Amino acid sequence: METRITVDGERLIADFMTLVSIASHSREEMHVASYIRGAVEELGFAVTEDDAAVAVGGTSGNLIVRVPGDETRPVVLLMAHMDTAVPGQGVQPVRKADRITSDGKTVLGADDKAGVAGLLHLMRALASGAVDPHPPLEIVFTVCEEIGLLGAKALNPSALRSRYGFVFDSGGDIGLVVTGSPAQAKLRAVLRGRSAHAGVSPEKGISAIEMAAEAIAAMPLGRVDDVTTANIGTIKGGYASNIVCDMVELIGEARSSDAARMQAQQSAMVAALENAARRRGGIAECEWLDSYPVLSVSRDAFILDVAAKALHDVGVQASFGATGGGSDANVVAGMGIPVVNMAIGYQQIHTLEEFILLADLHRAAELMIAVVRRCHEIQGD
Repeated sequence: METRITVDGERLIADFMTLVSIASHSREEMHVASYIRGAVEELGFAVTEDDAAVAVGGTSGNLIVRVPGDETRPVVLLMAHMDTAVPGQGVQPVRKADRITSDGKTVLGADDKAGVAGLLHLMRALASGAVDPHPPLEIVFTVCEEIGLLGAKALNPSALRSRYGFVFDSGGDIGLVVTGSPAQAKLRAVLRGRSAHAGVSPEKGISAIEMAAEAIAAMPLGRVDDVTTANIGTIKGGYASNIVCDMVELIGEARSSDAARMQAQQSAMVAALENAARRRGGIAECEWLDSYPVLSVSRDAFILDVAAKALHDVGVQASFGATGGGSDANVVAGMGIPVVNMAIGYQQIHTLEEFILLADLHRAAELMIAVVRRCHEIQGD
């Protein structure tokens, strides 16, 4: 089967550099969505915007592009996200001999505009007939991935016909296929004590800060075991050095790919807070919010064979592994759609040193085409 086609490298680079130049912090994706919509409609494909903007309080919803194909094949989902990490205002991409960087004052935004640019290039290839035959596709560009996968969570599963899919939003060398990542839950805890003058009558006070210190010291945090991590990320409280603090708010998280260990970790963190409050005569109010479910793909899943063959088609050996972070793939998996997250080459994300090699930007676009071609081999029910 012929799988390699010529990628218009200069058009791909131009698209990418334009995309990263358009500011699109989470909840502020309107302008990049407009660029994508214009490019897609110019190719003749239908694009719709869902109501995620209302759900996330942003300026744009998710964009869903439906590309007709061979209806004897299952519909395939392809995804990338439109928002970037901060600081992402005023990105000035710099093309060097072998890579693209920012000017060092912002992130580059290759996470995940390399995915967006690659999918736009794929659609140009589809529109030209260079990738034919192919299965029907649903290509989704999400909002607010960087702040909790909010756009993916706002997707209406009933609006999707896809039977399986691929997310193009993992950093590192092309070849990595992410088959697992943990569930995440976030903790908000409020410790309530009693205020008093710290110099005149400190014994009349109950320090919420002391409660928090005791509780945090008692918690299992960091890398708890081989599949579980936990962290207290922020702590707020207090008014002045001469007032015994009566209230502290803690924000934390737990992650695990094992449901029982996740429950045990959450229980241990709550117990530490409640025990510290009880010993000091205060009150602990604890609330957990599930962020996203586990992504777990079995090693014999057909989708891994598709991914491995597509990578072979572009001259790369597949490697399968788990990561400690979540992505839109976690949310899609929670909808019951088999999915993997594929690395597309961007490096040092969420830093001012972020970059992508020109060769990797090119190969990522080739990979997306190879994935679609390999998907056509999958028979429908």
